[in-house]
Amino acid sequence: MAWKSRDNNMQQQQQQRQPGEFTGIVNAPTESDWATIDWVSSQHEANERRTAMYHRSHGSSITAHTRNALTQNEGFLAAFVTGLLLGILGVFCDACSHWVSAFRLGICANFFWLGRNLCCVEQEECTGYYTWGEFFLGRGDRVAPFADFCFYVLISTFAAMIASFFCKVYAPYAAGGGINEVKTIVSGHHVRRYLGGLTLITKAIGMSFSTGSGLVVGKEGPFVHIGACAGGIIASVFPSYRLEAKKRELITAGAAGGVAVAFGAPVGGVIFALEEISSFYNFKALMAALICGVTAVLFQSRIDLWHTGRIVQFSVNYKHNWHFFQLPLFALLGVVGGFVGSLFNVVNIRIIRWRKLRFKMWRVTEVAVVAAITAVFNFVTPYSSGNLLELLGDAFQDCTPQSTIELCHDGNVQTLIYLLIAATVKLLLCMYTMGTFLPSGILVPSLAIGALYGRAFGIMCRALQESYASYYIFSECYDQDLCVIPGMYAIVGAAAVLTGVTRMTICLAIIMFELTGSLDYLVPVIIGILCAKAAAEAVGVEGTYELGIAENNLPFLDPKKECHVDAVAEDVYAQRQFTVLTAYGFTVGQLNQLLQEMDVSGFPVVNTLSDMTLMGYAPTKNIVRAIQVAAAKDSRVHFDTAVRFSAAPSTNLREGQLEIDITSVVESPMLQVEPECPVSRMLYFFKSLGVRHIMVCRRSRFVGYISKKDFVKFLREAEREEHLRNM
Repeated sequence: MAWKSRDNNMQQQQQQRQPGEFTGIVNAPTESDWATIDWVSSQHEANERRTAMYHRSHGSSITAHTRNALTQNEGFLAAFVTGLLLGILGVFCDACSHWVSAFRLGICANFFWLGRNLCCVEQEECTGYYTWGEFFLGRGDRVAPFADFCFYVLISTFAAMIASFFCKVYAPYAAGGGINEVKTIVSGHHVRRYLGGLTLITKAIGMSFSTGSGLVVGKEGPFVHIGACAGGIIASVFPSYRLEAKKRELITAGAAGGVAVAFGAPVGGVIFALEEISSFYNFKALMAALICGVTAVLFQSRIDLWHTGRIVQFSVNYKHNWHFFQLPLFALLGVVGGFVGSLFNVVNIRIIRWRKLRFKMWRVTEVAVVAAITAVFNFVTPYSSGNLLELLGDAFQDCTPQSTIELCHDGNVQTLIYLLIAATVKLLLCMYTMGTFLPSGILVPSLAIGALYGRAFGIMCRALQESYASYYIFSECYDQDLCVIPGMYAIVGAAAVLTGVTRMTICLAIIMFELTGSLDYLVPVIIGILCAKAAAEAVGVEGTYELGIAENNLPFLDPKKECHVDAVAEDVYAQRQFTVLTAYGFTVGQLNQLLQEMDVSGFPVVNTLSDMTLMGYAPTKNIVRAIQVAAAKDSRVHFDTAVRFSAAPSTNLREGQLEIDITSVVESPMLQVEPECPVSRMLYFFKSLGVRHIMVCRRSRFVGYISKKDFVKFLREAEREEHLRNM
């Protein structure tokens, strides 16, 4: 353990500079991606700022009262603006996605941006709408259906390629879902450009084309990323939210608003932020999330793009309620959904690993091939020519004599076969599509696949009840013409499969309630969710978010994580060397060179290298800022100027050598542990206290340093080795 010595050439070059050229000589190195923020220091700065503004705003003048009101309501205003921006983006993306999806099938002659449903709203025969075969070859031409097929495949492929191309050229971070990365950022890490404006624009455009192309992808994951981008951008406008800790409150609110926009579920978005995004409970972040989500959904409903006149996307109002004899059936459907979700996760993560080795240089080409294959299957597979949200809404509906949906046109046996075919095809396509290089989400595809399987299961249950109607178990159905409703099983199946894939529970129950607008079916949904979660965890496969985070080596420490590793602190930093600063003996030039060579956020400070008594921790940014302030106050500060991290002046200065005191940058070590401290206890410290590092000392003498990123890496490697030993 020693600090690095100066390079002689560097020293000579530095000594040739003039004192007036100090700017640029001592600069903080560029912060690396996924660097850990200091929660404690950031929260302390935020508190100091609030205290200062509190004292400034108190007075009898109108200006003081106005300043106080603005200060108190800055959070509300920031969340409102974020929600408004998300509402605008939601309307734009929905319109673009709908147009791309409808454009694959044909064109409205008078209004080319409308699909068939809106082109002929009040006409029995839609003379103003043409399929592509009819448009180019005329109505009644025998080759027209083949032309329809060709245009459907070509437009679908081209739309997917546009989405992938935009990501490749403008913002590679826009590819994928984004929930894994947003969770990691909110937990206390920094990534340049991931939440930038260009990423937001690229994600919005790419998501519109990817969902409109017919690929088995959803919009909710990209919308979480878009919402986080919006929150990060708005945070830079409001002074209170420029600090890293406060900024994450608005990023969390934006992520919740993204879920609210995607599903029309503001409360579900808040619970999603609490259950999936946040690493710890933050009341202000949840209030901002609620304001953001409600604002975004109200804006969407006010625009009412599809003239539905309601906020609920898939309103259901079945003729009969569920009966107690169906509870075991709901539980069984939940177990099946959990197994299907686990199967999806296993296959998908293996495909992702295989793709990294084979298609790293052919990502756009791969997207084109997948889109073409998906378009072919969508065209020939029953119930698949439209988009996933339309299919999901149809699966939830009940069949009546007045029903016009395609799912109600065929007999029970034929419909059952078609449902199983469509669900299986979409499951296989989704397994491969997730992870391709374009914006994509997993929630809506999982819901759609689960709804198809659930409706098929419901048809079988209805046939069973009708065949044995006289049995005692079905006595509750004695005076009802339709007792078992397949649409109800579709709702439970959708929730069960999504739980198996993501392990979401409470927020999913709330989202399903807001999606359907009915509280009557919440109990079956909860039973399905709980059974699906139990079945998925019994299999031993992690959720898709946990698998993705581990696969991409993101430094995310799950607050729900439990430690079963038998190790101590000394095992974490074994075989590592540490660079430390001493209280005396450094010059400005030496510190500058050290800062440029070391990619770290700070250094432990010890008294001397001989006794290694720990004095504290000096963050890199604070060191640079302190030296720059000293140089601005005294023009004599130069590369040979001595720097001390202790209050007492140095006794070993050369004659005429200047010394500056930057003791104020040394933070007292918040947390010290002995080398024998169990890893399980350190896990609790990292999760509960929000620290980004732990000092390891023996009788106050520094022996090691464990950062949060190093700790997460050690846990993963230890768990991987333990898993291999148990195989």
